[in-house]
Amino acid sequence: MVQTIGRIARIEGPTLVVIPEEGSPFSPEVRARRALSCLIEPELNDRVLVSGDVRGGDRTFVLAVLEREGPDASIALAGDLDIRLKDGRFRVAAQKGVDLVSPESVDLVANRVAVHANAARLVASEVVALASQVVAELTNIQLEGAVLDKVFERVSERVQRSLRSVEELDQVKAKHIDYEADESLSLRGAKTVISRDESTDLDDDLIHYG
Repeated sequence: MVQTIGRIARIEGPTLVVIPEEGSPFSPEVRARRALSCLIEPELNDRVLVSGDVRGGDRTFVLAVLEREGPDASIALAGDLDIRLKDGRFRVAAQKGVDLVSPESVDLVANRVAVHANAARLVASEVVALASQVVAELTNIQLEGAVLDKVFERVSERVQRSLRSVEELDQVKAKHIDYEADESLSLRGAKTVISRDESTDLDDDLIHYG
């Protein structure tokens, strides 16, 4: 079992064909497999460290990628990968961005999740949020959509000014409706219809019609 340094000349599936440097005990080329400990995926023309039987075969491995012409590198494994820390904190830092890409699912499980960003964007065909309490402090909210359905047991709102513009129909159905104004209450319409089943009461010191 010996070691040598060479460059990858060909990649034939899982087999890496390496041309050893001058003075190597290996033959003019050696066929090796990527070792499990070699996290960086070898590419053509990479300068690699090879260890194994000079006769080649299943006992010859590429242990590490030593040099590469380009700056890019990738970690590629065939099966699952678990990273576990018995103690301490795990951090990923990058100058130009971090991407998490999966054709299936990305799960995040934690006791607490904090997101800090100058801008955030969420694009999804369906969003389901389950929480016992939601507290949000926002300066400006703008919503655009086709349909909005809300189902609540109780809704309470406290605003300084409320403005609403409805282009077509505005309908309210309730068992009891109570409107109270401290100063004035105005109802205007090109046509106003008040229908009753039992009685209509008007109570005021002065009532004007017409």
